[in-house]
Amino acid sequence: MRSSTAGKARRAKSEGKAFVEKVLAVVARIPRGKVLTYGQVATLVGSPRASRIVGGVLFRLGPDSRLPWQRVINAQGKLSTYRVGSGTEQRRRLEAEGLKFNREGAVDLKLHQWWPPERLLKAWELDEDLIASIHRRFGW
Repeated sequence: MRSSTAGKARRAKSEGKAFVEKVLAVVARIPRGKVLTYGQVATLVGSPRASRIVGGVLFRLGPDSRLPWQRVINAQGKLSTYRVGSGTEQRRRLEAEGLKFNREGAVDLKLHQWWPPERLLKAWELDEDLIASIHRRFGW
């Protein structure tokens, strides 16, 4: 029984590491001047209900990361303010990329949202059903 528990723990750790690597790979591909939401990143890595976990992965990177963490925002087009000051830095970086914010502090997702090309969705080894669900859910 003990080895079964240890095996489950190893699998969970391995799956967690794979999830983090997928999140980082997706975020790395978001072009300058474009954004994705936490939920879209979660969907693209095959875990549509894991948007908070995506946020946790990016939070652990820290603001000095070379990964373009600032390009991931919430579903309302607004910035994360979980970490004190992070919203200010995120906004500064996005404005430097040419994004504009409205009075409510949101970007226009219709204008700035990134739509990964089909070839990239397939390169990420997403199954056809998930790709179809992405098209339905997000209109890609």
